[in-house]
Amino acid sequence: MENDTFRKLFGEENPFEGLFGKSFDKGSSRMPDTSNLDPRGAALLVTFTTEIARGDRSYLERAVIIYKQEVYERENNLSLLEAHAKAALFVENLPLCCESLRKIKNPSPGQSQAIGLVDYNQGNFGLAIKSFYPVKKDLSIPARIAYSFSLLEIGCQEVKMHEEILEPSLKKASVANSILGCLAFNASDYEFAERCLRAAVELDPSSERKRLDLMRVMDINGKLQEVYAQMNSFYIDTNSKLTPEQVIEQIKERKLSVSRAPIKNLFRVVDSLLCQATEY
Repeated sequence: MENDTFRKLFGEENPFEGLFGKSFDKGSSRMPDTSNLDPRGAALLVTFTTEIARGDRSYLERAVIIYKQEVYERENNLSLLEAHAKAALFVENLPLCCESLRKIKNPSPGQSQAIGLVDYNQGNFGLAIKSFYPVKKDLSIPARIAYSFSLLEIGCQEVKMHEEILEPSLKKASVANSILGCLAFNASDYEFAERCLRAAVELDPSSERKRLDLMRVMDINGKLQEVYAQMNSFYIDTNSKLTPEQVIEQIKERKLSVSRAPIKNLFRVVDSLLCQATEY
């Protein structure tokens, strides 16, 4: 199902060969670090790493631009490329971060996810999908959620496809359950929707929106009395300012929306993924 959808969207038998080459080998992305033979490259690496640790945003905002060409002249120095990308991300220069990461030849799963997450946070959903798709079996929880949101943004709402992507994250990520629950609700699969939305609330009981979504599907499933019984806990857990009348009005809505959320702590997530890349 997923492969057919991608062919329709991108009009290619394999839309990712042009980006990654015909053979994707996660072990081929790590090349020998030649910084010991290149004092200037080593100095740049120390500069970016040290200033990130110090948190010197003002200096790094200038440094990532000033030293960009020198970094790119050393594109075989993957440690330097990654450090430059992280420095750019640290100062929220997301386009430059992506540009540096894309200099990496045959990226590892961790590097591909890093690129995809930065593209996702910029709203470049098609590019994010192209980074996630080749390594979809190795995706981290943030990448799975970003992958699912990106597919929704380009119109892919098949519940089964999103379930396959999100399944490994359902035990930990409330938002993953919420995505599936809303999609199932809109597809009129109300029993599955209730299971997902209940799981979302169990993981994040303070979310007013998730509680209301669960109440909506419970109402459809004939459990309005149970909704009334939960009203006190709803107010205690969410600190909601809605009146009881407004809550009842809200739960009568019959279409749920899935609102895209940016990946929180993006620098930390990307840094972790790039550290994993050194294992390949």
